Amino acid sequence: MGAAPPPEGVTPNFVNPDSTGYQLIIVAVVFPVLALCFLIPRLYTASCIIKKWHADDYLIVVGFLFAVSNSTICITQAHMGMGKHMWDIPFPDFQKVMKLGMIGGAFTYNITTLFIKVSILSFFLRFSLVDHKFRFAVYVVIFLAVGYTIPNAFLFLYICRPMEYYWDWLLPGGGTCINQQAAFDSANILNMATDFLILLLPIWMLRPIRASLFKKIGICLILMTGGFVCAVSTMRMVTAFTGASNQDISRHYVTNLIWCIVEQDVGLICACLPSLRAFTKRFFPNLFIFSPAFEERLTSTIGPFSISLRPRQRQDPALDDESALAVPDEGAGQRSWWQKKAQEENEENAQSKGLDDLEHVEVKVKSADGEEDLEKGKETRYKRRTVKA
Repeated sequence: MGAAPPPEGVTPNFVNPDSTGYQLIIVAVVFPVLALCFLIPRLYTASCIIKKWHADDYLIVVGFLFAVSNSTICITQAHMGMGKHMWDIPFPDFQKVMKLGMIGGAFTYNITTLFIKVSILSFFLRFSLVDHKFRFAVYVVIFLAVGYTIPNAFLFLYICRPMEYYWDWLLPGGGTCINQQAAFDSANILNMATDFLILLLPIWMLRPIRASLFKKIGICLILMTGGFVCAVSTMRMVTAFTGASNQDISRHYVTNLIWCIVEQDVGLICACLPSLRAFTKRFFPNLFIFSPAFEERLTSTIGPFSISLRPRQRQDPALDDESALAVPDEGAGQRSWWQKKAQEENEENAQSKGLDDLEHVEVKVKSADGEEDLEKGKETRYKRRTVKA
C-alpha cells in the first residue's frame, strides 16, 4: 500500500517509479564540496598565516560539520524514497523518510544556520571594540537567532502528541498536532529577517568612519558578503509558501530540501569570504587595494577600528583615496628623484644652521606634470637656541 491513494487513472509503481531524488543527491554532494573549497583557505589562514584562531573560526567549523550531516541525511532520504510520488512509496518507507527528516533533518539544518550566523556576527564584533551601541545590536541579533533556531531544532518534541503521530498517521488512538504550516512559516520569516539584519549591520558599523566613498563601499561589500545568503533564504521561503498546499509531500519537498542545502552552504561560503583577506594578500597581493589599517583589522582583535586615509605606497601607484578612477602618475620615478634631492638639501641646511630640537616638517615636491604633491615625512631639523642675555 502506498503512502497516499493515487490520482484517478494513475497506477502506483513500486518497482521503477519516477523520482527527482537524484537532484537532491547531486546538490547534497556538490555544495558541501564548494563550501569546503572556501573553508580550507580560511583555516589555512588562521593556522599558518595569522597563526591565531578566533571564535568565529571555531564556530564556522562546527557549522560545516552540521551542514555535512544535514546533506548526508538528505542523501539518505533520497535513497529511502524522497522524490517519488507518495502513491509510489510503500507506507513503511514513507514513515522512515518523514521520521528522519523531522528529527535529524530539522535539527542539523537549524543548528547549521545558527552556527553560521553566530560566526558572522562574532566576526563583526572584532571590528567594534568601542562602539557599544553596535555591539549591543550584534548581541540582539545573536539572541534572535538563538531564540528561533533552538525551538525549531527540537520541533519534533512538541509538534505532535504523541510525537510518533507526525510520521505515523495510522497510529492507534490517533493524535493531535499544532499548526505545522504556521510554525514553518514563522521560522522561515525569522530566518530571512536575521539574514537581512546581518546584511545591513556593516553599513551601521562603517557610518562614523572617515574615508572616501569608494573605500567605504569596498569595505562594506566585503563585510556584507556574510549577509548575501538572504537572497537564497528568500527563495527558500517563497518555495515553502508556494508548495504548502501540495499534498504530494515526498515529491514537492525535494525542492525545499535543495534550497535548504544551498542556503546553508552558500552561507558558509559567504561567512568565509571576509576572512580570506590575509590569504589573498599572501598569494594574490595585488587583488585588493584597501588600506593597511583595514587589512590589519581583518586579522587582529587589538586596538580600535580605524582606517588610514594615507595612500598606500606601491611600486605602481594608480589609485588614491579621493578617486577610484585616478590616472596613473607617469612621472612617479622623476618625482621620487626630486623628493630625494629636496630631502638631502633640507638636511644639509638644517645641519649648517646648528639646530637641535626634533619636529616634523612637510616637504613639497613637484611631480613631472607640474602639480605639487604634499608629502609628510619624518625629516628632522634643529631649532636655534635663544639665549637670554
